[in-house]
Amino acid sequence: MTPLARIGLLLGGLGLMTLAGCGDDDAGGGGDAGDPAVDGSMQPRPDGGPPATGVRVHLERNGAATTTLAAFGVPVPPGALASMAEVRLSVGGNAIAGATATQTLAEHGPTGAPTGVRAFVVQLPISALAGGAIDIDIGFDGGAGSAPAATRQPYTMASVAGPENVDTAVRSIRAAGGGHELYEMSTATRTLFTGREPAALASFPAGYLAETGILGAQRTAADVAAQPRLAGMKFLSDALLPFARSAMYRDGYRVNPDAVVDPVVEYEGWLYDRCATFLTVHVHTGDAEAYRHALRSCSYYASKINLTGADAGIFSGKPDPDTKYSHLRGLYAYYALTGDDSALAAGTAIANLWLNDATFAVPYAQGRLRGIDRLWTERLLGTAFEGLYYGHRLTGETRYLTAFQAMLTTAHTHITTTDQAALMTMTGNAFPPQNCFIHNAAQHAEGDTTEPWCSGWMSELTLDALLAYQAQTDDPRVDEIFIRLARFLRDVGSSYFTSDILPDSFLAPSACYRASDGDNARRLVPLYGAGLAVGGARMTYGDYSDYEHCTDATALTAAALRGLRRQGKFDAGPAIGPFATEGASLLALHHELSACAQRTFAEWTRLKRAPSSWTSAELAAGAANPAAFITANKIGWPVRPSTPQRKLSWWFNMSMLDFALLDEAAADVTSLNPGRVQPAGMTCN
Repeated sequence: MTPLARIGLLLGGLGLMTLAGCGDDDAGGGGDAGDPAVDGSMQPRPDGGPPATGVRVHLERNGAATTTLAAFGVPVPPGALASMAEVRLSVGGNAIAGATATQTLAEHGPTGAPTGVRAFVVQLPISALAGGAIDIDIGFDGGAGSAPAATRQPYTMASVAGPENVDTAVRSIRAAGGGHELYEMSTATRTLFTGREPAALASFPAGYLAETGILGAQRTAADVAAQPRLAGMKFLSDALLPFARSAMYRDGYRVNPDAVVDPVVEYEGWLYDRCATFLTVHVHTGDAEAYRHALRSCSYYASKINLTGADAGIFSGKPDPDTKYSHLRGLYAYYALTGDDSALAAGTAIANLWLNDATFAVPYAQGRLRGIDRLWTERLLGTAFEGLYYGHRLTGETRYLTAFQAMLTTAHTHITTTDQAALMTMTGNAFPPQNCFIHNAAQHAEGDTTEPWCSGWMSELTLDALLAYQAQTDDPRVDEIFIRLARFLRDVGSSYFTSDILPDSFLAPSACYRASDGDNARRLVPLYGAGLAVGGARMTYGDYSDYEHCTDATALTAAALRGLRRQGKFDAGPAIGPFATEGASLLALHHELSACAQRTFAEWTRLKRAPSSWTSAELAAGAANPAAFITANKIGWPVRPSTPQRKLSWWFNMSMLDFALLDEAAADVTSLNPGRVQPAGMTCN
């Protein structure tokens, strides 16, 4: 079932066709997340159902917030709301005195023209939260009563400072009860940074935010668990929240202070869009703690985007200007969820940065790389696509869409052309046409101009913006780009790994796969760099840590499988290696990369870091020098560390789209089955 069909199913049964009587009799009563009256009707129906008609939002006062105004954003499923004139607000069937609703984002059609409402912000007196919480029924289809006024106050009037705090403890070991135990010598609370949070926190019915598509084609953890065909990918869903909790230092115990990374000083954690990461965690799992962390992170990040001057659109948290830190996807979703004016200002500045970027985006939109030794990477391509596309969706201005489309035209030619002369004119290099964004190692800041370079895993950073654009326009070129990138991974851009990267490729392994080898079993990894040189020789520039990028690379193979299905070529020949069809070959590639990702998560799960995991007998070995013992064993450190911090984002920001992509591809990932290709002439058993 397509995402749009599921949206209709999801919301059609909300019971908001007539708003009177649809809420609790007690306007001050907070609905329970598991109460069928609140979200039981959110389950998709098999018949397709009527179009979306509304949503019930639970609003709860945020602690002791003293503002007089409450506000929350309402993302809307595509096609569900034609205009704000159709919006109705009520509690228990009664209008809310003083409530307003103002559009913040528009839905856009293929040409960029507005076609409806994508998000709006509701504001109301916080005094309406009698007892601290209410359930607000929001109708999308008009009906009795009138639309609320469209006046809007600044977000600062409906929000409070939100410090991101970490509870720490210094531990030691002492004798106790004839044995030994850990104890906390001292504790402290440390503030890492301060963002903002709404004065009243909104929560939506289970699955609603995923179905709005505000972060792309998402599926919830419950969706994944209910789909047998995706059972082999459930490890990815299961890993998201535990790794996110470790990244927030929320493993259920006070963390050792030496384990805490200062995200202001160590700014690299903001690369790859940390704002989008934690919003994704919330959308997938419904976790409230992750959502509050996201709100603080997104608002802090927005506050660090320069709005004026030569560095407008640049993240000021990094001392030297660096455009690859200028992300807009997360801010777009955050703006939809809050109406925070700072996100709009920051996002507009980022969009303008990429629109006028003479070092990368402008030359590429004109059909060329800036120079044979000038910086050009797939990471910059993905971030530029993101800034321009979401700049259009954020502001409604078509100039950003036009620039995005010009870059897309260049990218499509870059990866599909068979004209050697045209490719050389574009890139400045004499490398042959190939299924990647070919450039040289000097352009990638990794080597010299004679070395061909494509980054198999870095290309996945283009994924979300291209898919979102395709959802708006149905541009078939997007499918072809992802199919080509997956072919590159299959044929050139991956190698097997045992104790190090092997000199082989997916279709020509040099080592057997044996499940019985356990932790030493062969795995396939996407290479940081690879390409075909002048003359056609395959050159590889892998890194030992490339196994850390198996997770993100699965997003490329999932997108390619979907693209093949959309093109009607999933089951088409000719045979590729031992596979009868291209779809079978890319599905096997996806299995390999997913199995690698699963092993990587397991290797980064360190359960003995939890203080509660240590027995008295085990602690006896550290009694003589507790500090050294605790440090050596990292007791009290996060159980699932993200080192470096940005890894959490590169792992999950795109890979969490896998479920919807594989679902649309009708791909069978009931279980993971690596090892489909074995070395020629070798007996592997």
